[in-house]
Amino acid sequence: MKSAVERRMEIVTVVNQDGKARVEDLAAQFNVSSVTIRSDLSFLEKNGYVVRSHGAAIPNTGVIAELSVQEKRRQNIGVKTLIGQAAVSLITNGDTIILDSGTTTREIAASVKSLDSLVVMTNGLDVAMELSSAPHIEVLMSGGVLRKNALSFSGSQAEASLKNYRFDKVFLGVDGFDLRAGITTHNEQEASLNRLMCEISEQVIAVADSTKFGKRSCHMIREFGNIDVLVTDAGIPEEYLQGLRDMKVEVIVVDKES
Repeated sequence: MKSAVERRMEIVTVVNQDGKARVEDLAAQFNVSSVTIRSDLSFLEKNGYVVRSHGAAIPNTGVIAELSVQEKRRQNIGVKTLIGQAAVSLITNGDTIILDSGTTTREIAASVKSLDSLVVMTNGLDVAMELSSAPHIEVLMSGGVLRKNALSFSGSQAEASLKNYRFDKVFLGVDGFDLRAGITTHNEQEASLNRLMCEISEQVIAVADSTKFGKRSCHMIREFGNIDVLVTDAGIPEEYLQGLRDMKVEVIVVDKES
């Protein structure tokens, strides 16, 4: 039997993939009562994941709610692994890079450990832990205030620690990627730190699975086309793919696992 948290996250996935899900169908799929599903949907609507509509649920295409690291890790892990592996192909021995906090950038950390003579700055606690077993990679941490829900550091101390550095590349995780709102994240302090990361890096590389497109959070990091490279999966909407290429952004697309 799935826990309530697992069931609710899977409901969000079903709703986002199908565009709409009826209470009766969800009850049958998860082998629970309609009362339980309605309770789940009430919780998910209250927290901004879905919108309830006439005995069904539809995606919330507006501002997205923030998930915990544990919840994010359960979403699209196969695709995130592929994106991480593709992102590593952009890194060469001797590079100095920033890995932003996030579950996709953690996959970069997992795949980059075979490289030598690498310097990695990160504000992600789990990213640093992933790299701790790599003997030839020098790991720097930003410091700052730890956001326990996201396992990330931010704040004035984190920004002060970065201002005297310069890096070859920054790999930026995102919460939302919208044509009008741009690249966004949930936390104001993290957005400010992310903007600084971009300023002190020669190349800005965004990593995002296709569920992030058309979504937006409250705080903008960069305008839509103001990056050098995007690594994503084949689910990227055509208007986003063409729009980025028209703005001379290199888009690397990985195939989803079958």
